[in-house]
Amino acid sequence: MDCPYEIVHVIDSRHLIDSESYQRAFDPAQIGLLARGFYIVLWPRECAGLRYDSGADYLGPFPTRRAAEETHALIGAGTPVHPAVEASALA
Repeated sequence: MDCPYEIVHVIDSRHLIDSESYQRAFDPAQIGLLARGFYIVLWPRECAGLRYDSGADYLGPFPTRRAAEETHALIGAGTPVHPAVEASALA
């Protein structure tokens, strides 16, 4: 996949832990309410500074970091992710 990405852990309605273990604030008005869990954050190519706002796409939540990584591997390999695969990752 050409988009840079990051796996983050949303810990409450306004905070997440990024891939470097820093706690970051985000504005739910910008990206919507995110449930607790792990997310794949896809950054736009033209993004000069990575910000946790509406410029990024959030895929998830996943119950574990590993489930998010496995799903990203499927996406990165060009394999379409079937809803049943996502549902099993959430179980």
